[in-house]
Amino acid sequence: MVADNAVIEQQLKTISGMVPVLNLEDYVLLPHAVIPLRFTAPADCQLIDDALNAHGFIAVDLKQTCPAAGTELSTESGIRTVCVASILAPYQLQSGARSILLQGLCRAQMVVLQNSELPYQKTLLDLKTDYYADQPVIHREHRQLELLELYSRLYMDHASNPMYYHQLHREVSLGTLCDTLAGTIRLEPALGQMLLHEQDVDLRSDLLLSFFKNRLRERQQSPATQALSTDFSCN
Repeated sequence: MVADNAVIEQQLKTISGMVPVLNLEDYVLLPHAVIPLRFTAPADCQLIDDALNAHGFIAVDLKQTCPAAGTELSTESGIRTVCVASILAPYQLQSGARSILLQGLCRAQMVVLQNSELPYQKTLLDLKTDYYADQPVIHREHRQLELLELYSRLYMDHASNPMYYHQLHREVSLGTLCDTLAGTIRLEPALGQMLLHEQDVDLRSDLLLSFFKNRLRERQQSPATQALSTDFSCN
């Protein structure tokens, strides 16, 4: 799903002050991605309710854990790149759980992380836009077609309508295309965080292209291996 950039820009203009921070385990939300989530933990349910009562925006961060101890790592030291997201279609189940759609809007850095009496953290955000070098070292139109061709071979063997890809290529920028494609597949959190952190669109496309080429090489070496759809986080 690719949201209209003009709509997103209008939404982002309403963001001010501190916003809640939602930590997702083993999943990195990217701009333009939409994922379904269900929350049962009281702290997460309160975070969603409070965000909806304010402006409906949250900062989505990857929950950092220590592999040895399995404990959550502190995010207080250092500036982190997060995804600003909008809460869509909220629904409260009879059990008290919350069901929502979460739409990624843009990159941002958490510049001030605030602890309070609330069961979750809040942060002040510095919004980040895509960076396009004036003298790119790649041919961006060719790169878009290359990404689309590899994506279709890996994840859409059944979809062979060339008009669809031609339209997608014409309507979105390279940065939006990278985020849109990457947001539909299951990525290792480390790679997802690298894509989220990379503002330079050309370098972001390099990362995604390398991933696609490696996956295609793996499938060619093991034809029985099938590409799996993403398993969404469920806090």
